[in-house]
Amino acid sequence: MGKVVVIAGTAGTGKSTIGDKLKNHYKAEFIEGDDLHPQSNIDKMANNIPLTDEDRWGWLEQISLKSSTSSNNNSNAGIAIVSCSALKKKYRDFIRDKSPQTTFIFVFLYCDYDVLIERTKKRQGHYMKASMVQSQFDILELPKAEEEPQDVIINVTHESVDIITKTAIEFIDKQ
Repeated sequence: MGKVVVIAGTAGTGKSTIGDKLKNHYKAEFIEGDDLHPQSNIDKMANNIPLTDEDRWGWLEQISLKSSTSSNNNSNAGIAIVSCSALKKKYRDFIRDKSPQTTFIFVFLYCDYDVLIERTKKRQGHYMKASMVQSQFDILELPKAEEEPQDVIINVTHESVDIITKTAIEFIDKQ
């Protein structure tokens, strides 16, 4: 049974950066969840149109299936890393339900709103603009320990990449 670490959170929290660090630590594949969006989703977000639940289901299924397959690949030591916003509990449940043979651990990166706005304004060439951060905050459901005990929230607002990575690794290794 494979293990998938989902680096979750809103735009600008550092999912890709932390995912890359974990890929190197675990010598595992890192799947950039943004690359799995269909073009229609990318077009909507690039035009400041928030995605609906219906827009997300196919993408979330790809997140689940591709990361599960990767985690069960012998060359990946039984672990895969994937980035995915996973903003709602029902999205996290859907990912788990699509690949029940795989253990999914969500490392949820949280950041203060004002800091996220500044971070996303500085990004070059990304379709997810600062103006879309509010729509993500509007639907954000952070994992609750009593409902999702295998998940962790890391406040990344004022932490270094090294500290965030170390905290994530310590949590993952206990699972």
